[in-house]
Amino acid sequence: MNLCKQIDAYLKSMSACEETLNGTQVWTTCVYPSFEPVYVYIVKKGDGFIVHDAGETMAVVLAHGQDADVAERGMLSECKRQGVVFERRSISLSIENPDWLKTAIVCVANACAAAANNALSLSAEKTKHKLLDAICETLSNKIPKTSIIMDYSFLGVSGRNYKFDLAVETTNQLTLIETVNSHPASVNAKYVAFADVGESSKVRKIAAHDGRLSSEEVLLLQNVAIVASPAAVSGLVMKNERLH
Repeated sequence: MNLCKQIDAYLKSMSACEETLNGTQVWTTCVYPSFEPVYVYIVKKGDGFIVHDAGETMAVVLAHGQDADVAERGMLSECKRQGVVFERRSISLSIENPDWLKTAIVCVANACAAAANNALSLSAEKTKHKLLDAICETLSNKIPKTSIIMDYSFLGVSGRNYKFDLAVETTNQLTLIETVNSHPASVNAKYVAFADVGESSKVRKIAAHDGRLSSEEVLLLQNVAIVASPAAVSGLVMKNERLH
C-alpha cells in the first residue's frame, strides 16, 4: 500500500460516523483550545440537515472555569461573525440542500473552535486584570510605585523582545512577573518567555496564578520560574525567597 492510500485509510477511520442520541456524530480536524477535537452532530430536517455541536463547546469553555454569562457573550459574538446560530448554549447551522453538508460541517466546526477561543480569551483577560490588581495593591503598600512597571519590555537570550505583565526594579534586582491561567496557550507562552529570559542572579522570574493551575502545569513552570499566588508575590519581592 502506498503512502497516499495509507493516509486515506487512516483519515477514514478517524472520521467514521457514529449514531448518538444527539444525532450522527462526525469527527472534524478542528480543535478546541485544550487541543481536543471538535465533533459535530447531524440530524435530518426535511430534505436538508441541521449540523450542531450538542452544546459541547459551551461545556468546554465552562470546564476551563469561565463564568457562564461571560462565556455566552463571547460565544454569541463569534457565532454572529461566523454566520452560525447560537441559542440554548448550542452552535448550529441549518441547510436545505444535502450538497451543502460538507460546507456546513466545516462552518460549524470552525465556529466552535473560534467561539471557544474567543470566550476563553475574555476569561484570560479578566483573570489577568484581577491578578495584577491584587499584586499591585500589595506591592504598592510596601515599595515605591515608581519601582513598579506595567508591560515591561525585556530582550530575551534569543533576541526576541517580550512584554511582561509587571516588573519590579530595585537597586540590585529585577523581578519579572507574568500572570498565568489554566489554559495550554497561556502556560506554553509564559514558559517560552521565562525560558528565554535565561538565568541571572539579578533577574527573578515569577509566574503568578489564582490556584487553578494543574499540578502538571505548576511543575512545568517551576522549571523556568517561581510559581506563586498573588499574596506570595510581595513576599518574594521583599524577602528574595523562593516560595511556591
